[in-house]
Amino acid sequence: MRLQTLSRVNVTREELRYASNYAPGMVVEVARRQRSQGLAAGEYRVVGTDVARERVTLENARGRQFEFRPGQIRPQGEQDPLRLFEVRALDIYTGDKIRWTETDHQRGLLNADQARIVAIDKEAVVVKTSLGAEHRLERDDPMLRRLDLAYALNAHMAQGLTSDRGIAVMDSRERNLANQQTFLVTVTRLRDRLTLYVDNAGKLEAAVERNAGMKRSALETVDLLRDAASKGQAKDRVDPAPERKPPELDRSITKPFEIGI
Repeated sequence: MRLQTLSRVNVTREELRYASNYAPGMVVEVARRQRSQGLAAGEYRVVGTDVARERVTLENARGRQFEFRPGQIRPQGEQDPLRLFEVRALDIYTGDKIRWTETDHQRGLLNADQARIVAIDKEAVVVKTSLGAEHRLERDDPMLRRLDLAYALNAHMAQGLTSDRGIAVMDSRERNLANQQTFLVTVTRLRDRLTLYVDNAGKLEAAVERNAGMKRSALETVDLLRDAASKGQAKDRVDPAPERKPPELDRSITKPFEIGI
């Protein structure tokens, strides 16, 4: 069966404030009503953009169009007012492993959790969750748009999962990802066997040793700059922040699936 799924576009809140990051065919999900722009909560399809005027034309399910001004999105806030998706065709088959990209609390379908497709017919898809519950999803079920194949996961999604064996890939050139936290998650997800593919073992080892993977807060950065100024150091030669020990990883949840990171 071929599905039309929603794949989230990896953009920051600030990037969502610029029309150049929207393209016709994308889907905008408004989390809560935007009174100033006349948008109710729900999904809208992008039908046009005007980068010069910073305007995006949206269309709802009824065909009504709205002129959206992304620059009016607040640059700060606890929750993102909207999310941006690309529509992607996905072919699924009986036996496929999938993962949810959204949560349906009522049925226990949780974001990033895995399931297996046990049957497909013309009208519906039957899935079996990681806890063994079976659900029949009709063709118009919204959760059929919020899934992806689960044969490969990134390290962030793999946290909390455990499998017997798997294959992992790490690249020393990915400076922000080649760190101790990511490496620990990668090597502790498998019980029996891990095959790790790297571009350069020596460079990866050095990169992991250098980078603990802990984010530096704004207050820490301000303190470092203040100390550097008092010592007369150049602004581009600030001493590194004290290394913080990564937190202990949670290994309590076990899922009977093979994973590839």
